[in-house]
Formats: sequence, C-alpha cells, structure tokens
Amino acid sequence: MTVIKEFACELGSRIQKVEKIALNYPTEEIMHMHKIGLERIPTDNDRLLQEMIQAVCGKITGKPDCILIAHSLPFICRDGQAAESCWQNAPTYYLSGMPCAIMHKAVEMASLLLEKGKYHSILVIGADKAYSYEERIFFGTIMGDGVVALLLEKEEGPHQILASFVSSTIIASDGENSSETDIATFRSKNASLMRRAMEKCLQKTGLEKVDYYVTHTSNREFWDNLAKLTGIPRETFLDSNIKNTGHLNSQDSFYHYFYWCDKGVIQPGQTAMLINPGFGGTQGCTLLRRQKGALEWQK
Repeated sequence: MTVIKEFACELGSRIQKVEKIALNYPTEEIMHMHKIGLERIPTDNDRLLQEMIQAVCGKITGKPDCILIAHSLPFICRDGQAAESCWQNAPTYYLSGMPCAIMHKAVEMASLLLEKGKYHSILVIGADKAYSYEERIFFGTIMGDGVVALLLEKEEGPHQILASFVSSTIIASDGENSSETDIATFRSKNASLMRRAMEKCLQKTGLEKVDYYVTHTSNREFWDNLAKLTGIPRETFLDSNIKNTGHLNSQDSFYHYFYWCDKGVIQPGQTAMLINPGFGGTQGCTLLRRQKGALEWQK
C-alpha cells in the first residue's frame, strides 16, 4: 500500500481580497466571483516559483529517491535547464498537460513506481503560480499561488492512497481561446465527465461509498450541480475553504484534504476522494483513507 508519509505546503505570503485583484473589472463580475465562493487569495507576484519549490522542499524531512514536479502552467525551466531541489542526487522529472488534473497523474505514476519497487521514496510536488493580478483571473475565477509536496512510500502510514483515476476527454482544446460552441459543449458535459471519473476511481477500490469529496476550484454552482447529478449529499463536498485560496490548479484538492484533516473534519478511518475537473476536458481523482496518527501541518 502506498502512503503519504509527509506533507508540506507553501502559499503566497500576501493575502489579497477579490476587490484588490479584480480592481479594473466590472462590479457585476466581482459580485459573481463572490457568488461562486471567492474572498481572499494568497499571492506573491514578485517571488519566483522556484523559490517556493525550494521552501516547500525544506519542510520535508525524509530524503526522496525520485522527484516528480507536476505543473499546469508553462514552467520555470527553459531549454532543458533543471530546477534545483534540496536533493541534488535524486532524479527529477517534470509532468505537464492535463490542466488542473496533472498532480493526480503524478501521484498515480509515483504509486505505480513504488509498487513495482523502482524507488523507495518519491516526492510529488504540485507547483504553479502567477506573477501579476491580471493573469490570475480566468473563466470568472482567481488563481492563488501555492506549492504542495507529498512524500510517498510503500508501507503503513497515516494517509493511504487507495486508488487514482485520471482521464481526458478533450472538448475545448484551446482553453479560454476555444470557440464559444466548444466552451458551451464542454460546460454541458463537464459534470457528467466528472461523475464518470469519480465512479471509475471508486470501482478500483471495491468500496461502496466515500465519506467526503475534497474539491478543486471555487465554483459552488458546479458542485451544486454535481451533487444533484450524482445523488451525493452536498455537505460531503468540502469546498468552503476555497474562498481563502482561490484556484491553486491541480494541487488544491491535496492542500484542502490536509486542511480538513487538520480541522478534524476528516476523521481517522474515513475516506476522502480528491476531485479535479480541468477546463477543456480532464478529470483527476485520488481516493485516500486517513488512518490513525496524523501528519504535522507543515504550512
């Protein structure tokens, strides 16, 4: 069984309100951002993503044999230049594509490598950030800055990885630049695609139900619709803290899972499925069981 042995995160140090970031946007758009669940966003426009990666690595006490860095946005490395980590002898690989779901793929790959005995310990890092207020706003939501690190090993531990499921059904292939027809088609099918991914992930475990769903992005309306479509009680979708982080790309459901464990909402023995629907047609799910014992909340 693959487990998460250590968790650490590094968020932007300047907490800005929606009105500050969306200063030049119409009032009705700002009101809509509040309506879907945005309030305060962790930002750090001047800090390099590489500096945030170094900071989060410094909070991990174990030594990984391999590092996987997952990112949805264009990364900091150019022309084959490798980003430095705290462990110079550990091979480092960068995974991209699958916007907003790529960290689920990295966790799935790391789990497979550990199960096959290729490595003893793998550090999975989700890393994305913006460098201006203007580029933080897209599709009515706001991106926050956040890097998350998970140290995975194959043994007993407080957070077991029961299953992962990642898929792509690309409908709006150019993101914000897709045609209005493709965007409308994607939005009409997005909830059904997410439901299918959730079902596939659960089927891999043999379990009948999940205690909680830890969500990605702040769109309350989407989670309302997904709850109705799946028949899952809306209160089991843990999305209320996204008001304090905004959109953290693929790593946000992992961040919020540990947040809710720290708050005592997700109890030992309970399960939680982390779910990330990505714009255009990607879906990522990771199903975890919290065991006895707790990891320290490395903020």
